[in-house]
Amino acid sequence: MDTKDPAAEKTELVIKALAYAHEHNLDINNRDDVKKILEALNAGDEDVEEFMNLLQNSDTFMEMKAKEKESEKTDLPN
Repeated sequence: MDTKDPAAEKTELVIKALAYAHEHNLDINNRDDVKKILEALNAGDEDVEEFMNLLQNSDTFMEMKAKEKESEKTDLPN
């Protein structure tokens, strides 16, 4: 029996959705675009509003982490 953790499945879906949105110039703040993303990923049973919030929060978190990592880089002497 190979059952995945629901949280892991949701995380994978969010990552795929963000990648799909980026590749197809779709706006995760637009309900219709989020519907298109869910349909394309065969995840039409997801609640659009809830998933849109999840995408927005995940995107914000990744931007914050990227900025944090950027500020951690040290200048190397030439």
